[in-house]
Amino acid sequence: MKAELEQLIALQNADMGIRRLQAEVELTPRRRAEIENEFDQRAFEFKALEQARDAARAARVQLERELAEQRARAEKAERDLMSSKNSKSYEAAIREADAAKKQISDLETKVLEQMEAAESAEKTLSERAPEFSSLLAEREGRLRAFDEQAEKRAEEVAARRRERERLFASLPTGVKGTYQRIAARIRDGVALAEARNGSCSACFIALRPQVMAVVRRGEEIVTCDNCNRILYYQPAAHGTTVSAS
Repeated sequence: MKAELEQLIALQNADMGIRRLQAEVELTPRRRAEIENEFDQRAFEFKALEQARDAARAARVQLERELAEQRARAEKAERDLMSSKNSKSYEAAIREADAAKKQISDLETKVLEQMEAAESAEKTLSERAPEFSSLLAEREGRLRAFDEQAEKRAEEVAARRRERERLFASLPTGVKGTYQRIAARIRDGVALAEARNGSCSACFIALRPQVMAVVRRGEEIVTCDNCNRILYYQPAAHGTTVSAS
């Protein structure tokens, strides 16, 4: 039975290590997003400049479309003016031509403003391109290192699961069932607890001397009367204990 308790301790250590690593793996998407968000905030000025440049370019395209419409309107007004047969149609054509010319002048000014805005943003982006490239390189480096670490962690989880299955398979059927039943019932999944200084180290309830003596011998599986965990005794001179590693 002492050998089986040793195996149970090793199994418990494996399970605790898997849970810890699995919790870290599950946090991977959130932590990666935090890195991306950090760099998004640092790149805010660059993104704002790019957005300003793109908005100016889009506004210019729209204004040039309107400008073409107004020029067509002015040309039509000129034709109407040339073909007018009376003063009423002549005056109407004059008003239409004047209105179109005013619109054209306003639109040409706005087109020029958007051209200048786009050029100014582009110039600033060009001047700060090395700074932006350095930031992007740092971002990619951080994400690459994070992804590599996350991959290694996932591989370690898989390796520990294989080791865990090996340990579990080596136990007698009855011991397996006892371990699984206790681990499933206890919230933290810790099925074993060291009997130390006459108490259960998990729930701190004092153990009866007779129980402590049986646990010390390690010849049978004994559970705590309070928390129902499997008790084991670890002499101080030896180093095998249940840990979260």
